[in-house]
Amino acid sequence: MRRSMSHMRGKQRGFVLITVLWTGLALLLGVAAFMSTARQEALQVRIEVAEARATELARTGLNIALADLGRVSDDQVLSPRDGAPVTLSMAEGRVIYRIQDEAGKIDVNQAPPQVLGPVLQSIGAARGVDAFDAVNVAQALELAGQQGRGASSVSDALRQAGLPEATARTAEQYLTTFNFTRQINPRTAPAETLAAIPGLGASGAAEILARREAGQPMPRLGSASAWLAERPGPVYTISAEAELATGGSARLVAVVAAKGLSFRGGLMRYEVLSVRSERGGT
Repeated sequence: MRRSMSHMRGKQRGFVLITVLWTGLALLLGVAAFMSTARQEALQVRIEVAEARATELARTGLNIALADLGRVSDDQVLSPRDGAPVTLSMAEGRVIYRIQDEAGKIDVNQAPPQVLGPVLQSIGAARGVDAFDAVNVAQALELAGQQGRGASSVSDALRQAGLPEATARTAEQYLTTFNFTRQINPRTAPAETLAAIPGLGASGAAEILARREAGQPMPRLGSASAWLAERPGPVYTISAEAELATGGSARLVAVVAAKGLSFRGGLMRYEVLSVRSERGGT
């Protein structure tokens, strides 16, 4: 009898021990899951804070670029208006801003196929758009303009004409809907845009870029002069890219219409046509 009682007590102690061990394991797993969730939440919060700080830093760069755009005095140093980068070092990181004169781009609502075709072919060469497709798209854009169906954006115009979104995004560097004329400003036009001008070509574009770099007057352009005019603005695209020293990045892209910019009277006027925010290292 005593032996049977001792055996039962041993079984009970073993059962209690196993119960305690399983309970401890369950608690341990619960704590581990809680800590993992807390770490993930903390990491997500840090990412969101970094993105917010990067966006604010990019906004600071955008405001500085707008102030740069407002410098109109002859004795003030102006940054390039051809999309060249300007780098600023700040306490939290650095900002790179670019100001691109839309008058230096080909207007898809104004330019004829003989101008649009070559630049579309140049843009699309790396994205599978051949010469035949480029000509067809250029003719479709001209027809849309003649029928009063001019596009509000380059991306919309090219996608409606049959080009993929990636190609349309690339084309925004060289094409615009904010020039409003068939002529482009040779002082701010990209090399690809200049090379597409009839009578100019790659060699003429290279000469213009060299003279721009040296601050010299434009060369004699011959027949190409019909397509060129040193007329800046009034619309500009400003991009500001921020990189935090602690990690995190953001990019703001704004399209603004300058209207009588002046610091002499303490007033800067412009109309913001659009703003786009890109986060996470874009």
